[in-house]
Amino acid sequence: MVMRKNTLLFLSLVLWVMLVFSSCNKAKLVKAQRKAITEAVYASGYIVPKNEYKVYALADGYIIAKYKNDGDSVKKGEAIYKVENTSYAARLSASSSSYKLAKKNTDENSPVLADLKNKIRTAQAKLMNDPINYVRNKNMFAANAITQSQLDQAQLSFDVSSNDFKSAVEQYNKTKDQLDVDLQTAQSNLTSSGEDLANYAISSMMDGEIYETDKELGEAVRKNDQVALIGEKGHKILQLSVDQQDIEKVKLGLEVVVKMDITGNKVYKARISKIYPNMNQNDQSFKVEAEFEENYQFNFVHASVEANIIIGYKDNALLIPRDALQADNMVEIKGLGGNTKVKIEPGLETLEFVEVLKGLKEGDEIVIPAPQ
Repeated sequence: MVMRKNTLLFLSLVLWVMLVFSSCNKAKLVKAQRKAITEAVYASGYIVPKNEYKVYALADGYIIAKYKNDGDSVKKGEAIYKVENTSYAARLSASSSSYKLAKKNTDENSPVLADLKNKIRTAQAKLMNDPINYVRNKNMFAANAITQSQLDQAQLSFDVSSNDFKSAVEQYNKTKDQLDVDLQTAQSNLTSSGEDLANYAISSMMDGEIYETDKELGEAVRKNDQVALIGEKGHKILQLSVDQQDIEKVKLGLEVVVKMDITGNKVYKARISKIYPNMNQNDQSFKVEAEFEENYQFNFVHASVEANIIIGYKDNALLIPRDALQADNMVEIKGLGGNTKVKIEPGLETLEFVEVLKGLKEGDEIVIPAPQ
């Protein structure tokens, strides 16, 4: 008797399961109806300062002065840190001395050029005197007062003095040109040394706010180390990541509805202001920026956000469940003579509903296929 009761109980349970399973796998009927629909693209990201940029050290050394702290305002060209490196200071001093010497040597009254000018004057005086001596010796030779050898010696002296004068002038010009080149080289070295030393004063490239400093007094710093984060003061924007499958839907000016973990359920509104064309290969997403519609005073940056980019909205759209839409935008509708399939033109879409632009009318009974 007990066994019979257990058998009946088991059969009843099996029958109930079959009925439930059967009901779950039946096709369902729904009606196309008009409702409001909002299509949106999900995006995640951060709130960041506008024109944010990272400040890097341009040379090695040690922090010997820190002029700004997190949250301070800063002007373009204003120093944030001072870095010390004695070798560059010594190099600047040597370059300065070399430049001063090179400049002195190119002056018209420099000792180098003055000595060469004296050689020119001496050669010129001799050149002017030798022709007179030659003419006098030539007359004396005609009067048989001197020998041919003495006349030839006078001629040779004239030729030598002419060559000496030309050589003195050429030596002056050559030396002056070389001194000018030396001056340009010294000027270049001095400028370079000055720039190297200037790199030890790490300054801001814009008016803004310092959101982060990464070094403290006494710390060593290497070239290309990040030392600070700067952006516009009080002006925050959204930096969002959009999946590659959705990026084609995102356009400039679209509304963005935003929530932040740090502010709970409060909703903020923004609009797409920039779309970057390069895809991030790591997560297959594109970066977009959005500007807030109001001047919200956020006292934080890099807080995480979740956003919906509003692609479209209609207040009285004809909708069907998304599950009713089959391959190639086909929909099965119930008819008196049997079910038929029609092709629709879809419009806005959400995870639950699809807007029907053409192919159905309000009240049509739609068949939702049974789950496979």
